[in-house]
Amino acid sequence: MARILFCWEMGEGMGHVVPVRKMLEGLVRQGHELVVAAVEVHTARRVLGPLCKAIVQAPSPVDKRYPLGRQAEGFADLLSLNGFADEASLQGRHHAWCQLAGLFKPDLLITEHSPGALLMARALSIPAVHVGTGFTLPPEQSPICFPGFKAGENGQREKQFLTIFNKLIQASGGQPLGQLSDLFNAVAGRYLLTFEELDHLGPREGVPYMGVEVPVDGEGPLWPEAGRHQLFAYLKPFAALEGFLTAVNAMGLSLLMVPDRIDPAILRRHQSSNIRIVTERQSMQAVIEQSDLIISNGNHGTAAAALLGGVPMLSFPLHQEQETCARRVAGSSLGATLPVKDGKVIPSLLETMLGNNAMQAACSKTAARYQGFDYQDSITRMVQEIGVML
Repeated sequence: MARILFCWEMGEGMGHVVPVRKMLEGLVRQGHELVVAAVEVHTARRVLGPLCKAIVQAPSPVDKRYPLGRQAEGFADLLSLNGFADEASLQGRHHAWCQLAGLFKPDLLITEHSPGALLMARALSIPAVHVGTGFTLPPEQSPICFPGFKAGENGQREKQFLTIFNKLIQASGGQPLGQLSDLFNAVAGRYLLTFEELDHLGPREGVPYMGVEVPVDGEGPLWPEAGRHQLFAYLKPFAALEGFLTAVNAMGLSLLMVPDRIDPAILRRHQSSNIRIVTERQSMQAVIEQSDLIISNGNHGTAAAALLGGVPMLSFPLHQEQETCARRVAGSSLGATLPVKDGKVIPSLLETMLGNNAMQAACSKTAARYQGFDYQDSITRMVQEIGVML
């Protein structure tokens, strides 16, 4: 049977590997061999370890500091932030990717947020399947701009990358790119692991939306003894965090919260009978069934669970990927978003959202649209279609 190289090069956390696990498991069950190149080997081992013959470190820049001095306006800026504009570094990384290909001799690449792996596949004419969210699998357009930004200088920035990339591609006899988006879209297969309403840079046509699986494992939610309504929050530190917790207490709301790297001293300051802090993973399916409002930093997985459950969302995004997700949520009338520093309006916003019948109706309507959705159907389709490529 065939050998598959799964590549994950950029980003952090299990959100880059958990959504593809069952698909990869299905391909291994067919008899194909799986090897993995991951930016976080420990995370890949935890999620994919039992499926793999080998897991190695994905080539990445030694110097992680490539600041722009401004907010990223498009995909060219995102590549710059990850060191792709440093030609010397990129040449080394590209050589390393090509060495991995020579070592493992894959029949097919499956990539998630891996521009360098896609560049290698293009250069060596290895078929590639690109899976990911609407952020990691950008649309076929030039330039690829993030929401809220105009083309501006993005077109010129993309042309610079095109020159750099095509030099490496043509050195190995590969087919040059016509535009930057070809790197991500001119591949053997593409699958968006999201829903149309949450497509960070969409909606779009021509690429199938496969949806997201809502985890059922984890603890059942145990809500605080006091408080009205039931709010669930999964949050990292942000400037308005204490303003949010102060508002929850002042309004007497019932909050179940999973903190991620939040200073325990902050949590102790806001300890009360209507706030319960838990550290164990929660069953998102159970949480969604019991919640009146979901609060996060704009996490795509959390947003997908809320969408399927018909629960409004409040987002405090920390970076560009979360901001684009939060914008799509708000644009689809499924929730609201606030800049991380804007804490003064939190009480009024919470009160408005909890009593917003129009927003709740929009959430219920969207959830009804996906009432028959089963992620296993998506897995079956992807495994079958990829199996044909092999």
